[in-house]
Amino acid sequence: MKYLQRLGLAAAQPLHHALFSSRHTNRRFPDTLLRLYSASSSRSANQFVNHRRVASDTISQANAPKPQRWSRPTNEEIKARFIQLVNAAGGVDPAEPKPHILRSFSKSTHILVELDGGGPDRHPVCKVMPLKEFREQENAKERAARLAKLAAKTSVKQIELNWSIDPHDLSHRLKKLPSFIDKGRRVEVVLTRKKGKRIATAPEIQQLLDRVNAAIDEADARQIKTEGEAGKTLTITIEKKD
Repeated sequence: MKYLQRLGLAAAQPLHHALFSSRHTNRRFPDTLLRLYSASSSRSANQFVNHRRVASDTISQANAPKPQRWSRPTNEEIKARFIQLVNAAGGVDPAEPKPHILRSFSKSTHILVELDGGGPDRHPVCKVMPLKEFREQENAKERAARLAKLAAKTSVKQIELNWSIDPHDLSHRLKKLPSFIDKGRRVEVVLTRKKGKRIATAPEIQQLLDRVNAAIDEADARQIKTEGEAGKTLTITIEKKD
């Protein structure tokens, strides 16, 4: 019995023939043997389907396009079959097959870089560059992008409010706060008393502070510093929550 339970798909096929061939249709087989055959066949078929599914998934992953490594397409990442090369004089040569160009230089020292993606009626323009020079250019671009992002994050935007500001004007100015915060910028909300404007009452001052605090919460930001005095000049420094 244990031997029969270990039968695979290869053994199940002869067993099927023995059980159900025309010359055995008049013979009666034990129900246990029939159930054992059915279970063995079902298990083998399921294993076969699972193996095919795993193989299919593996092939799909292998054929999936790899992410572009640099800021510009290079070597095999260039999709066009024919490309034009920038020559030593700075001009552009007639189009050539990309595989032919890739075989014309050593990839350990040089790299084919796409400068212009081309269009419906023109081929992409590419250039063979020393690998070291190309990497230096890419690293410089990456550093510049990081510095620009850092500068945007550390730059301070200012929103100035009068203690007796009109409610409509207040709503208009506070609408800028989420935009600044989403860009990673630090914001200073400066509440001050301007000459020629009426002096705000204590309830108006508290109401304005409540509106500012509500706007900070809605922008998913937090106060990091408060300087000054309510009713005179008060500066609230805000930044995005971590």
